[in-house]
Amino acid sequence: MIVLRILGVVLLVGLNAFFVAAEFALVAMRASRVQQLIEQGDARARVVKELLDDLDRVLSGAQVGVTIASLGLGFVGENALAEILQPLFGWLTGAHSALIAHVVALGLAFGLISFLHVVLGELVPKSLSLQRTEQMALLTARPLKWFLHLFRWVIDLLGGASRRFLRVLGVANPQSHTLVHSPEELQILIQQVRERGLLDAGEEKFIQSAIELGQVQVREIMVARPDVHLLPVEAGLDEVLRVFATTQRSRLPVYQGTPDHIRGFVHIKDMLWILLDRERRAEEGVAAPEFHLSRILRDVLIVPETKPASELLIEMRSRCVPLAMVVDEFGSILGLVTLEDILEQLVGEIHDEFDVIERPLTLADGAMVFDAALNVRDLETQYNITLPEDPAYATIGGFVLAQLGFIPRGGESFEFHNHRFSVVEMDRRRVARVKIQRLKSPESTGAAPASDSAPASARCGGSPE
Repeated sequence: MIVLRILGVVLLVGLNAFFVAAEFALVAMRASRVQQLIEQGDARARVVKELLDDLDRVLSGAQVGVTIASLGLGFVGENALAEILQPLFGWLTGAHSALIAHVVALGLAFGLISFLHVVLGELVPKSLSLQRTEQMALLTARPLKWFLHLFRWVIDLLGGASRRFLRVLGVANPQSHTLVHSPEELQILIQQVRERGLLDAGEEKFIQSAIELGQVQVREIMVARPDVHLLPVEAGLDEVLRVFATTQRSRLPVYQGTPDHIRGFVHIKDMLWILLDRERRAEEGVAAPEFHLSRILRDVLIVPETKPASELLIEMRSRCVPLAMVVDEFGSILGLVTLEDILEQLVGEIHDEFDVIERPLTLADGAMVFDAALNVRDLETQYNITLPEDPAYATIGGFVLAQLGFIPRGGESFEFHNHRFSVVEMDRRRVARVKIQRLKSPESTGAAPASDSAPASARCGGSPE
């Protein structure tokens, strides 16, 4: 009889270890790895996926199993070991010697059972599951599924009771085991993977850019309206060809009435087809039809300035439209975004044979002169000059205007953190070029005029150009 009870102790410790191992293995198992195993044809991985899809219920079942094993271990094991140990204290004498021997044996049995329970039933399986997560998850998944089916009514009863208590505490539909990473956490994970040598620098940068794309608004990457070339819908063939030739663009937006009323865009390939058709007709002596720009217009997207670039990319792909006009809250055109502009946020600058690569001018003192239209994100990633992100601006020129608070003249400057910003060139009321010089010892932590007196355009009698 004692032997059977000892075997029962071993069995219950093993059951406790099984449920602990299954619980920790499933929590630590990556869903992406499970999917990979399923695609490789592993039938056990399908069972693991079923359990992961209902992880809260699975963990409740594992806790039920641990509880049953622990209670059984205490009930069976302590008495069995106490009966084995009690004869060892037969040397005790006195009126209460039998009671003392029983109490001492019971205490030792409790300590021994607790040791077995904690070490073999908890710590060892927990460590194995964390070190060999995949093997343990695949090994324990199917038996655990059988247990969940057998005790489903107990698990559902206890799970329902716990959910009701949580509702009383103000927690509805808890998903405590749902693993969701924020973009910032994902970037940290990617960096850790890179440090382990599983990604190279280029792959890390590409993935980081893809994550950040959802945080980039189209206003930050658009071509600003002053730099957008538009065609009126009434434009003739010669005018359209001339604008294509002078701008070296492949697509041009077309408006009707006012530039804020965009009808679509014209592609240079369509113009080539028209020219070829006219040439063929001329050879055949047939008169060419009258040219109407409106007949060859293609659809263009109209999007708000706050639309995330990632969403615009999806919309462009689904609707097969490579060009979008950006509007403000009043419907006025702010600029233009192409599919290439979005892709450049992922892979860096894309240059074709017609692009003029504009690099900042580096002066003898180390200062650099930038095109004021350069995006502040690009300034940070390409030149390691960080400016605070603000909805009020997206470019260096916008930052300068936001800091000064007025339309500057050429030569105006201010200091921000450890850099001096100087307006090199103005294009009417638009900042065209800005010089940025790193200061050896920063004298200010915010925007301030470089001289003791106010800039000329801010003084009495001064007027902006």
